Formats: sequence, C-alpha cells, structure tokens
Amino acid sequence: MKKEASVRILGARGSIPVGGEAFRRYGGATTCVMVRLAGQIIVLDAGTGLLSLPDYLKKDEKQVSLLLSHPHADHLLGLPLCSLMIQPDFCLDVYGAQRGGLDAEKQVQRFMSPPLWPMKPEDLPAKVTFHDLPHKMELGDVVVETMEGVHPGGVSLFRLTGDGHRVVFATDCTLTDGLLPKLRAFAEDCDLLLCDGQYSEAEWSKRSTFGHSTWTAAARLGKDCGAKQVRIIHHDPFRTDRQLQEVAEAIAASYSNCSFAYEGEEVLL
Repeated sequence: MKKEASVRILGARGSIPVGGEAFRRYGGATTCVMVRLAGQIIVLDAGTGLLSLPDYLKKDEKQVSLLLSHPHADHLLGLPLCSLMIQPDFCLDVYGAQRGGLDAEKQVQRFMSPPLWPMKPEDLPAKVTFHDLPHKMELGDVVVETMEGVHPGGVSLFRLTGDGHRVVFATDCTLTDGLLPKLRAFAEDCDLLLCDGQYSEAEWSKRSTFGHSTWTAAARLGKDCGAKQVRIIHHDPFRTDRQLQEVAEAIAASYSNCSFAYEGEEVLL
C-alpha cells in the first residue's frame, strides 16, 4: 500500500522575504518546500518558509531530512529561528554539497556566527547532523539524485523518487542552452516540477547573469519534459499578487498544468 505522497509549499518567494496586503495570496516567505514521500519527510531549502514547518508535522514526527540547494542567505534564513531548533528531541539531518571550499556544516556555521548571529548551530538544543551531499543516495525508500545547475557559486538540483512518484526541484537556476537537454532528461515524466521562474521575458536582458530564469522558460521546460504538474517558484520579491495572477492566467492558457506556487499550497502526487 502506497504511503501519503504530497508536496507542501512553505515558501515560494525569492531573494528576500516580504509582507503586506499586496503579497497575501502568493506569500512572502522565501524558498522552502516540504515533501512527504514513501514514509519520509524531506525539506528542500531552509528559507523563511521553514518557520511554518511545525504546523504541518504530527506530534510524533521528530526527524526531518533537509536538502540544501545552495547556501545563499534567502535559502538559510529560516534555520536559526525555526521553533523546532529549540526542541531537544527533534533531529534534523542536513545535506549539502561543498560550496566555496566549505562543506554544509561550515557553510551554516559561517551563516550563524557572531557578530552576525548570536548562536552557532552547535548551540541549538535540537540534534542537527550535517552530511555531504552525494550525487545519489537513499533516504529510507526515497532515492535522491542531484545534478548541478547554473547559478553564481553553484546550485544543486534535486530529483526525489519513491513509491512510483517523482519530484524535481530546480530553484535558482538559469536554463541555459547547454543545461536544458540534461535537465529535460533529469525531469522527464516527473509528477511535479518545481522550477525557478523569477523574471519576465522583458526583464531578462538586464538579469540574465543573476542565476535565475523566466517563467516562460520554466513553463516550457515542464511541457518539454512531460511533467504532470509544474509549479513556478522563487517569485521576485517585488512582484505583487495582482501582477502574478495576471501572468498566471496567461501562462495557464498555453500550459494548462502550470501555475505559480503559493505559500501553503499542497500538491498531491
């Protein structure tokens, strides 16, 4: 019997968290996604969306695996302030690739260190264990595979497979001509593709080196790889609900299975 399979969007915003009436629909928390697959709870990135993770865990769920795509601040901001980090019986296994000559533990230590932050990771009451991220590994019955994306400083793209379901997470990635054939094969026939689409085509000429992509390119990738569902993530922090909704309607007209991810959304696989 298959176990629950779902993806919960805890944060879909890029670069910085935002708040206010203009951002209520799609949310202001930065990138964080919770995946329930084959009996495992796997969190992708630790943006400020991580602060809402306790709301979606059952009382007896005390172990979570966290996969870090890269250590830029907007993808780590939730880690030091998540209430789970002060629970001594909570266990967090953190996986990340080496970046800038630092392993995942040293990346987080640099982020959480005086005078920029008063507590180091080792000062947290929760049990936090760091691991190197291999190209392929198993978390219980979930197979995790990675490929390198195109982003300043590097980024890991993830493919999670379990119980006949497949989720692909491609945030903070420029969809270059050189990368696209590999990424299409990596994401082929997935149940859900989560893909960076921060910019419009009009904005692209001035932002093509920022390490992100356009929502049109993200939607096209979803169609070309045969993804059953596509959610565009990493929304520009200054893009309002009204602006995103106008674009969402245009995107849906051409790509019916594609929409903009919104904070709190649950996608069933």
